[in-house]
Amino acid sequence: MDSDKEFNEKCLSERTIIQKPTVIQIAKKELREIAAEQHRSNSEYFLECAKNLLNTSTPLAAVLICHFAMEHKANQLLAVHGYKVESHICTQIGLSRIIGRKDLAKKLSDIFALRQSIGYRMTLKQGEESKKEAEKAIKETVIPFFEEIDKIINQID
Repeated sequence: MDSDKEFNEKCLSERTIIQKPTVIQIAKKELREIAAEQHRSNSEYFLECAKNLLNTSTPLAAVLICHFAMEHKANQLLAVHGYKVESHICTQIGLSRIIGRKDLAKKLSDIFALRQSIGYRMTLKQGEESKKEAEKAIKETVIPFFEEIDKIINQID
């Protein structure tokens, strides 16, 4: 078997990686508002995209997009509280520990797990069952998540 140096170094060898912080505190109110608005806009964009995918031949792709919609929505709330988050896990931890909403962190974790499950399925199928699964995720998880975060944000304002 031929050996590739880059593949061996990056994929077959142990590595030590130094990672910079994935959360930055935002001190200025104006910057918090800008970041929150960007996340709000992105969350709505991804939710609209997910809804559009329901009526295509690839409705399960909507669940993958739903995760990003929910993550941006969560990051909107964290930005309002002064945090710029660039990590899936830190968004979940922030919801749980900073916001004090373990239930919302669990919903984000659940959609992430569903996203991974769909992403690694070996038998993705087109059809009504896939559409129902995606619709259920949007109606029972994503939209209530959005509504709850909007409610929390409105209580802050």
